Amino acid sequence: MKLMHRKMTLTTWLLVLIAVIESRGQSVGVVLSGGGATALAHVGFLKALEEHDIPIDYIGGTSMGAVIAAMYASGYSVAELDSLVRSDEFMHMATGFMPDELQFYLKHYDSDAGFVNLKYGGGKNFTNSLPTNLINPVLMDWNFMEDFSQADAASSGNFDSLFIPLRCIAADVQHKKQIIFRNGPINIAARASCTYPFYLPPRRVDGNLLFDGGIYNNFPVDVIYTEFLPDVILGCNVSGIVAGPDEDDVFSQLQSMILFRSEYTRLCENTIVIEPGLENIGTFDFELMSEATQIGYTTTIDSISVIQNMIQRRVTLAEKNEARKKFRARFKPIVIEHIEIEGLDKSQRNYVRKIMGRKSDPIALEKLKKPYFRIFDDDKIKSIFPVARYNNKTGMYSLILDVKKEKDLMLSFGGNYSSRSINTGYIGLRYNVFGITSATLSANTYFGRFYGSVNGNVRWDISGVYPVSIQGGFTLNRWDFYKSLATFFEDVKPSYVLMNERFGNLSISTPAGNKGMIRTDLIYSYMFDQYYQTPDFISTDTADRTDFDAGILRLTWERNTLNKKQYANRGTFFSVSGKGVLGVETIIPGSTSVIRDTTETDHLWYSMKMQYSNFFLNHNALHLGFSLEAVASTQDFFHNYIASSIAAPAYTPIPESRTLFMPQFRAHNYAAGGMMFVISPGKNFDIRMEGYMFNPFGTIVRNSFNEAAYDWQKQQYFIGSGSLILHSPLGPLSISANYYDKKEEPWSFLFNFGYIIFNRSSRD
Repeated sequence: MKLMHRKMTLTTWLLVLIAVIESRGQSVGVVLSGGGATALAHVGFLKALEEHDIPIDYIGGTSMGAVIAAMYASGYSVAELDSLVRSDEFMHMATGFMPDELQFYLKHYDSDAGFVNLKYGGGKNFTNSLPTNLINPVLMDWNFMEDFSQADAASSGNFDSLFIPLRCIAADVQHKKQIIFRNGPINIAARASCTYPFYLPPRRVDGNLLFDGGIYNNFPVDVIYTEFLPDVILGCNVSGIVAGPDEDDVFSQLQSMILFRSEYTRLCENTIVIEPGLENIGTFDFELMSEATQIGYTTTIDSISVIQNMIQRRVTLAEKNEARKKFRARFKPIVIEHIEIEGLDKSQRNYVRKIMGRKSDPIALEKLKKPYFRIFDDDKIKSIFPVARYNNKTGMYSLILDVKKEKDLMLSFGGNYSSRSINTGYIGLRYNVFGITSATLSANTYFGRFYGSVNGNVRWDISGVYPVSIQGGFTLNRWDFYKSLATFFEDVKPSYVLMNERFGNLSISTPAGNKGMIRTDLIYSYMFDQYYQTPDFISTDTADRTDFDAGILRLTWERNTLNKKQYANRGTFFSVSGKGVLGVETIIPGSTSVIRDTTETDHLWYSMKMQYSNFFLNHNALHLGFSLEAVASTQDFFHNYIASSIAAPAYTPIPESRTLFMPQFRAHNYAAGGMMFVISPGKNFDIRMEGYMFNPFGTIVRNSFNEAAYDWQKQQYFIGSGSLILHSPLGPLSISANYYDKKEEPWSFLFNFGYIIFNRSSRD
């Protein structure tokens, strides 16, 4: 009887165990491959599975697949994922674009003509100065920290305790092996896994530099199987569709060299792999993310019956949402009680803390966002990476910032190369002093027949909630305007107007919001200009000379969100400035002057200038903007007509106009404006059409005594331009046809590579 009872008990337990196993059903592991923009098909894949009640018990991936897997495992719904990958925010992260509201204009330097920058950090040579990444990851790093930190806290850093157990794959290239993330901050795991070489900078974890997991395992079926032993594996693999290397595409060559595409091993007998047809979408075609998501969805739907036949167990969407809700109920608001800065010495840490403006009281993470991006915008800072760690005792977080300082020395090369004789070379040098005192020593030179300049500058940055920048320096400028519009193949006639200036300045700048700045300039300037009184001069004539010793006080408020320093097609620029000028004019006559005596004249005037440009319409490939400019001044005439024209403010709305001396576009008081119409048929190609009208209030004309006078009759002057522009990685390459009203030769045709940009002038 006892033996029979034991047999019955054993049988009962076996039946119960079988019932439990059957009720549990098959466990399902999901694997998402790497693939950049093509990997956004995974969102459509997950959407199709959820809609048909397919369970997901484990998930993992590589590269972009790891990012999507981490989001899903952290409790984000498919609807939230779908909304995210279609958003501007996601596009900004993927392309390294920095939104206007997160840029800090005070920390930006004046635009220059440089297009190659080499940074040197004290090694034996300059090999460590080459850039290691194409895009800026700062927005991605912040958003990953913000998106994953609450799930980290809810799971105590254990990936098996997330909403769905997770695995992420990265590559340790030094030791030639894959790294499997099972715990730790999720933002580190996701960021390391998607670090595509030369596109994103690598992350150092536990002393090892980690790159994209696709280098060693781009479709980690084996990892999910050995880690979780699921009964069924469902995979979405886009890694096998990448085209071979293209001789004209460096990234396709990198893909072929570094990404591992070996056939996945069917360790699990019940394995279904979906391979969406994404041949027309490239690894970095993030503008096609909606198409990739849809293709992933429709391809999965085509195979959904096969998946349903293999997996009998069902988990309804309502059940998934309820489980997700329970997991997210454990989330704790991200309130920062402490900031820890790593990677800098004590004085440098204090500098960064002042930028953060932290007090002792806890603060919501969102309030630290703008100060965080101000740190990155500082020219002393190379990179910053955030981690938020939860403290179970206090219920708050510590914000840990891994900050790396910028290299001390930067060399910049560039210039402008043109079909006209306005070719100019540029060399810039900048040296950072980062410690108790934060300063930048800089110098640059422009050299060419048309324009030459030397500038030296010292800048002190005082950090804090209300930062201040103090600059002092000197500048030598020279503009040599020729009588002809010569090309490379023509002789250049003698100079018609030669403008020179030497000035020293002291400037104090404070922020006006993130994208604005208020600057006060105190300037002492010595201007000396040479010119001929008539265009019919000959080579034996001697030029007149006007010297002007002046003290200038200028106050400027400006705001700038333009996306390019030349040929912008998005954003706005607004500037209002007022200045007072007190100086002495000295005239030294030349052979073309009627008057032979040297004379001196005192001048005092005040002026206001307003500039406003706005690209108000940006729809797909179409950009439409307008530009306004106005000057109001009490400025009086100089000794003669040409000297008065040189001293008057000039209207130069297009790049080439800055290289021409056109008296009809100079006036003491004027209003001007125009429209900019830009079509962008390609990512880096613009067709640009512009038209501007200049309306002087009192045209400066020459009277019978060769002096300046006002013509009060209403006159208007037109400038038109049509350009084809290729925005290369170095600088813009353009071909343009330009028209200038009332000019002896009104049409000009210009081929140009580089930037027509000058150092700041005391004449501005």
